[in-house]
Amino acid sequence: MNMKQWMTEKLGRQLMAVFYSVFVWSVITSVASFLYIDNATGQTKEQVLDQLQQTQWFWFLNLLIFLLCLLFIVRPLIGQLTMQLHELNIKSQRLAEGKSISLEHDIPAENEVGQLTASFYQMARSISSQHTELSRKNQMMEQNQEALKSKQSELERALEIMRSNEVHLQDRNELIETLASKESLFDYSSVISTIVRLTKTEFGALLLIKNNEISSVVPKEMTLEQQESLKTESLLIKRVMISKEMANSSKKVANDELIGFPYYIYEAVIPIMDPAKEELIACLYLARFDQAFKEKELIELESFSKQIAISLMRMSLYEQMEFERKETAQLLNSVREAILYIKHDEKTILGNQALFDIFESLQIEKENDSMTFLEVRPETMFEQVDQKEAFEAYFEEVLSGQIPDGMFSLSIDQGQYFIQVYAEEIMLSEQAKGTILVFRDVTAETEIDRMKSELVSTVSHELRTPLSSIYGFTELMLKRKLDPERNKRYLQTIHDESKRLTDLVSDFLNVQRMESGKQSYDKEVFDLVDTVKEQTRFYQAATEQHRLQLDIDETHEFLINADKNSMKQLIGNLVNNAIKYSPDGGDVVISLTHHHNQIELSIRDFGLGIPSSAMPHLFSKFYRVDNSDSRKIGGTGLGLSICKEIVRAHDGNIDVESILGEGTVLKVLLPSVSDTLIEMD
Repeated sequence: MNMKQWMTEKLGRQLMAVFYSVFVWSVITSVASFLYIDNATGQTKEQVLDQLQQTQWFWFLNLLIFLLCLLFIVRPLIGQLTMQLHELNIKSQRLAEGKSISLEHDIPAENEVGQLTASFYQMARSISSQHTELSRKNQMMEQNQEALKSKQSELERALEIMRSNEVHLQDRNELIETLASKESLFDYSSVISTIVRLTKTEFGALLLIKNNEISSVVPKEMTLEQQESLKTESLLIKRVMISKEMANSSKKVANDELIGFPYYIYEAVIPIMDPAKEELIACLYLARFDQAFKEKELIELESFSKQIAISLMRMSLYEQMEFERKETAQLLNSVREAILYIKHDEKTILGNQALFDIFESLQIEKENDSMTFLEVRPETMFEQVDQKEAFEAYFEEVLSGQIPDGMFSLSIDQGQYFIQVYAEEIMLSEQAKGTILVFRDVTAETEIDRMKSELVSTVSHELRTPLSSIYGFTELMLKRKLDPERNKRYLQTIHDESKRLTDLVSDFLNVQRMESGKQSYDKEVFDLVDTVKEQTRFYQAATEQHRLQLDIDETHEFLINADKNSMKQLIGNLVNNAIKYSPDGGDVVISLTHHHNQIELSIRDFGLGIPSSAMPHLFSKFYRVDNSDSRKIGGTGLGLSICKEIVRAHDGNIDVESILGEGTVLKVLLPSVSDTLIEMD
């Protein structure tokens, strides 16, 4: 192996060979020196020094050989290695900086540096190849990016168009919602406000036309002067009304005191036609300052006009329906019978005003007027009906769609009203749409029937008894010869029964005159105390079982302006009632008191009392409390009715308080003479 080949071998082998050689040589020289010195035993000093000198030459020769190895072997190897590494460092820096390098090299690959160089150049070639590929891809990406930018521009233009269309649709939807809202049926200011805002105009108006004349103007940002000028002086509107075609114009305003410099107003008028009749029903007027109306905007406004036309027709139809509804409701409310309308499809129950008048528990909301049907809650009605369960069953039958035959009779508020109910089915287009319940107030008829019955009962009892007595006693006096004493007694009986008949007929006539307003009263100012005392003495003499007590503060005067005979009749009837309805006797307390500038006459007994069911009818003609104890007492049922009419004629009030089995208090309030004189003055 020559030196050149040896120099080209792998660096590790070279360095190991040098170090092994130097190490072996050092060991040999060390062993030789040791043996040489060890053999010097027994030698002279000069010999030992001579051996040491020789040993020094060995070490010197050894050092020289080591230096020569470093100079001629190690140094070239390190120089070559440094040169190769420096070249690799320069090329790696250029490669890291992205610069091109030469991929040709003459370094053999037998040693580690050669292998490192080969790997480096292989990596460089790979990087160069990848760089070329990346450049190609980058070029393709740039081309794609240009295409994407082009598509992005197209998409942006499409997005802008889409946004414009979206804004346009939002504006149209907003206008449609405004036109479809309930408020637009009553007030078109919201419509014109929306149109002015959407079209970016300064002001505008909706001119409603009737019989080819402008009937009203719905303005937006316009003064009254501008509105009047628009109605009477605008040639543009007159031209549109004649041609019925859209028109626009511009005009120069030279002398405006507010702005102070001339400017232009761009106007547009769009006719609004009734598509069914081809008639002009309105005009849409818009104006602005900045720019004229474009053709696209005018086309859009023309499409708006069609929507407005539909809304105007809807408003006209609504007004007609509302008028017909109110007319129908007014007709139904003018009917005296109460009407309940059940809509089966809508599950609503409505009633007219007469129904609410009868059933006072039904509440009328404040916003409702008398021109509409009102919603009814039937469970509230049931509470007032005396025959609650029966009427609920009847009502449930009607709600189920069945029509009961005949009439259902009921009473309300413990017999205050008497009602007859019948049901009728409502048919529209041969389909059942609802059921009407008609409530006939038969209270008057029932009262007449009751009065007839009471009259018959009274006549049969109150007239037959005295007539029978008169007839019997006169027959005895005619057919028999009686002694003077008996004859006188019979005549007295005939006289008493005749007076009883006369009083009865007088009561009938008095009630009739009072109710017809033909009763005359001779009023004068007098002290009521004297009349009360007089009647008390009279009735006290007629009864022994009762004790009539006066509760009067005689230090005060009880002056009234009244008919004295009527007051006697009033007090007599009340005291007589108190005595009659206390069959077991007892106290009757008659009191007079001043009560808020009125005089209160109170008559209290501790007799039978009055049931609560009879209280509402107590002052009705011919009415008598229907119980066994009261029936035994008898009477015409006219006494309290006459009392009520007398008190009413004297601007007073009569009231009754009673507890069944404990007694009754009748109270009469009459104006004192001071109040009466003030009214007369």
